[in-house]
Order: sequence, then C-alpha cells, then structure tokens
Amino acid sequence: MPAPCFVLGAPRSGTTLLRVMLAGHPALFSPPEMVLAPFATMAERRQKLDERFWEKGGLRRTLMELLGVEAAEAKAVEASLEHRTVPEVYAWLQERLGERILVDKCPHLGADPAALQRLLRWFPDARFIWIVRHPGSVTRSIENMPMAEVMLQGYAPDARDIWAYANRNIRDFLAGVPEGRKARIHYEAMVQSPEAAMRALCADIDLPFHPSLLTPYEGDRMREGPSGARAVGDPNMAGRGSIQPELATKWLEGFDPASVSPATHALARELGYDLGALEAPPIAAVSAAMGALFDSARRLEQDLRMPNDLDNVEGRRFLLRMLSASIDLFVEEGDVDRPRFHHSEGPTRKMFADNPDADYWRAPVKLGGGRAYRVSGRLPPGTAYVGILLYRRGGAVGNHRHDHAFVGADGTFSLRIAADDTADLRGEGDEIAVMVRQYFTDRAREAPIELHIALDGAPGPTALEPRDLARSLERARRNLEVVFERTLGTWKMASVGLLNRFTVMDGAALFPTPDNTYVACWYRFGEDQIMFVRGRLGRSRYWSFCLYNAFMESLDYRAHRVSLNHTQLVCDADGNYEICLAHRNPGHPNWVDTTGHHAGYALIRVLLAEEAVEPPGIEVKYEREWRRG
Repeated sequence: MPAPCFVLGAPRSGTTLLRVMLAGHPALFSPPEMVLAPFATMAERRQKLDERFWEKGGLRRTLMELLGVEAAEAKAVEASLEHRTVPEVYAWLQERLGERILVDKCPHLGADPAALQRLLRWFPDARFIWIVRHPGSVTRSIENMPMAEVMLQGYAPDARDIWAYANRNIRDFLAGVPEGRKARIHYEAMVQSPEAAMRALCADIDLPFHPSLLTPYEGDRMREGPSGARAVGDPNMAGRGSIQPELATKWLEGFDPASVSPATHALARELGYDLGALEAPPIAAVSAAMGALFDSARRLEQDLRMPNDLDNVEGRRFLLRMLSASIDLFVEEGDVDRPRFHHSEGPTRKMFADNPDADYWRAPVKLGGGRAYRVSGRLPPGTAYVGILLYRRGGAVGNHRHDHAFVGADGTFSLRIAADDTADLRGEGDEIAVMVRQYFTDRAREAPIELHIALDGAPGPTALEPRDLARSLERARRNLEVVFERTLGTWKMASVGLLNRFTVMDGAALFPTPDNTYVACWYRFGEDQIMFVRGRLGRSRYWSFCLYNAFMESLDYRAHRVSLNHTQLVCDADGNYEICLAHRNPGHPNWVDTTGHHAGYALIRVLLAEEAVEPPGIEVKYEREWRRG
C-alpha cells in the first residue's frame, strides 16, 4: 500500500486551500483535517477531542466520503475504531483507498515536534508538503480569528510568534527527510501562479501533474458537511468560488513588521520574505482596523447560538448596541486630552447588568507623566447616591469615592485626579476611564447631576490622524469581543451554577460599583408558574431588585415593571418582603414582569450595606396552586 502524504504548515497558511486543490487529483484522497497524527491511539484522540469538540467532524466527513454513508453511519464506524492505534487507523483507511494516496492535512503537527518525528517511524516512505505563507498575513489572520486563544492552544501565547514557532519546527523536521519525498510551496505563488506552483510541487514529490489541481471549487471535495461532520479548516472556503490572487497580500494591510521578533525576521528571510521591505500606508491601517472590527461583529453574529429564539434575536440587538457603544467609547468619546462625560448606558444601550435607577457618566482619561484631570459639578438636593470610580486597563476597578467623601455642604464638588500624592482621587497610572454613577429612587422627582471634566493644560485640537483612528478602531474591536466574551462566559456559568439559587457574587469582571453588594440568580420557570423571592431588607443606602436577559441587559423598563427599589417594595414592619416573578400580572403588590422571558438573571443590589447581606430564598409554584392557597 502507498504511504500517506502529509500537508504541513502554520495555522492560517493556506493549508485548507492546498488540501482542496490536492483533492481534485485522481491519484490522491485528500480529506479535511482528521486530527489523527498528533495522537498515538484513538482513545487518546477521543479524550482530547472531547475538549476540542469543533475538531470532531473531519474524520467523520472523511468516512462519509470514503464509505458512501450518511453522518450517523460514519459516526458509528468512527466509534468502532476507538480501540485501535492511530497507525492502524491509517492502514485501515489506506486499505479502502487501494492505490490512491491518502493526503492528511494536519497543521497541528507544527506545534508538536515529537509527533512529527513519530511519523517517520510509522511511515518511513511518507511524503511531506510544506506550505509557507508571509508571516504578516498569517499573524494578521490569526489576530482576527475567532477563539484563536482556544483553537491554537499549544503553538505560542502570542499570534506574532505562532508563524515562527510552527515553521521552525517543520523546517528542522524536514531537514531529515530525503529529497523526492518533500516539497515546499509558497501560498502567494499558489494563488497568483497556481499552475506553475502546482507543477513544481508535483515534480518535487514524484507525482504527475493533473489539471484538476487548479480548480479547487469544482465538485464537492469535502469542503462542507452536515451537522456533526463539518469539515475542519478555513471557514471562509465555502464562500469562495475560485482561487483569489488578491489573498496573497490582503492580510498584509495593517501588518507592522516591527511587531515581530528579530528571530521571526531571520526565519522569514530564509523562507523568502523580506519583512524589512514592507511598509503599509497609514490609511491601510485604518482600512484594516475597520475591516477587523466589522469582521469581528460578523463572526460574533455567526457564532451566536442561544437556546431559544428570543435570546437569539436579543443577542443580535445586543451585538448592534455593543458595536455602537464600542465605537462611541473609543472613537467618538475616546479623546483623553479633551474628554467629556457622556451617557455610556441607558434604555437602548445596556451591558453588565445595568441599573434602571442609575445614570452612567463616563469619560476617558490617561494618567501618568504628570497628567491631571479636574472633575467638578453639583449634586441636586435629594440625590440618592453618587459615586466616582476609576477603571484600569482590562476593566479592573481602581480607586473610588462616594458622595459623602467628596461633596460639600452646598452640593458642589471638585476633585483632582492624577497618579501622584496631590490627587483627591489617585490613580496608579494605567487608568483608562473615570465613571460617575448617579442613583435615583424616583426619576420624576430627582434631578440629574451637573458634571464637568477637563485635563490640566490640555493641548489644542488637532487634525484626525490615520494611525490614531486605526488604534481607536482596534480598541473598539477588542472591547466588542471582550464584552461578548465576558457576557457569554458569565451566562454559561450562571445558567448552570446559579439556577434558581441566589448567591452573593464577585462582580470584579463585570465593571461593578465597589459600594454595592451583588446577589445574583439565574431564574427559570414555566409559562403557568410563578416564582417567589423572599428575604429581608437590611440597613443600606439603596436596595433594588431587577430582571435581565441572557446578555445581562435589564429588561425593557420603559414599557414594563421589571425592577423594584427599596422605596417601591412592599414589606412588613420587620422589612420582610416577597417579590413575585410572573409572565402576567397576578395581582401581587410586588409583581415584576418577565416580559416573555422564561429564564434570565435576577439581581439584587445592596448599596453601602450596614449589615451582612443574606441571599433570599426562592419558591416556584403553579399559578393555579398559588391562587387556591
């Protein structure tokens, strides 16, 4: 039986396109990534792929093609192979291929030198094809790859290092493989001069050239598959209809050659790329940043898979809101030299469990280097609460004050914010924003705060600079992805760990108010049921209860009663309360409206608590049972 041929390359180097091109050759069988070669046994593979579930479909799709069966039958065949070693599975596959050569595309091998060496022991006559792509293209593509930190585990912690790490391993390995059994192809040549590149490749590995190598989008070639047998590889393949020469340089826009190490420069020169000659124009950085931002939004939308239709549609609205908010935060309202306070949240822009009783005023800052800001204003009489807080990089909570500590008897205040001992509110030097929160108990009676901010010695205005705009757009993109990551990560945790159970939570990752104690629950109950929340109001400055959707957005408080604060809550003389969550008004004095949500967050805020905060209890009843009782 012929020995297999392995396609090697760093992630995002064009291994999928090469695999599909090779799939057209009548002497080859070139399936999607089967993820076999990194493992010694199928049991070892199964254990790993239970964690990396998105890689399970490649072998299944291969079996469907090879055996002419549907996904369910292929899954059963795959299960029957689980007791075998990986070399035995390769032999099993090759036996069914006859004289056709099995081509196994496996970019994972670039991260595993030991697995590469093992291939030579398993298959002494194996052939190897190494595809190389410009390090700038690979780096930029990885940086814009969804869940790259998960999918590319084992390569390198930074996208800028992955290209060098993988290609160095492959280069060193292939140095021990004889000529005639190895070939190297450059991605750029493959898409710009595909016939010449593929003829040279075939000659290097003693394979006759075939014209079908040049038409990768003709026929199926296992580019896609049904649910449970999706091809593993570049998800963009399905959207293309021909080889696109412009992809040779597309990802170079916005790539900074100075961002990679000297070792990467040296390896790039060895492989034919002079990074020192590359200089992207400033406007290209803006275009790249805009494209990356919108690509992130598209990827987030494509990856949004929630349990029910309402969550899915609200998730897309949330994505639009966060896209708008991210642009506002870092493009429109991101000037640290001429900052101004703006509403960062409100009825149509919500994140991280907003409080319907609060106004959120945010302004960008940049401390250190002697820079100082002056925040001043006036609190109207009867103000429930005002707090001022610094946020550090990554959303970490910095120093803060509440109104009793900085507001004068006449309601006015003026604070100097700086990273030195003269500051009224001192930072550490890495702060990115100042947030002022004003709480209301009755917006109809309580006036908003007067608020101003200015940088001491602020420079005059300047023209818009492309690199500054590109940086702002990149920050907006990262913010969009961080907000989604934290929001969905919290949902995955809460919807299981806090199901119908209140607990005092650490809100450090959710941009909290340090003066608050947060008590959270993930509620779930049926259409004909009612949930009762029972507890006691302790002594505090402010208390509220509010319902949220899966994206930690307060439900529509403009049209529905979705929250209660301590002035609205009906309690007994000892402060004991019972709140009723129901899908329609049952006539309970403390009813809150779920607005069509059968599941979501319930959150209690206790501001400046004067005694220990105890989580309330929960009871779920059928509505008819409650009415009888």
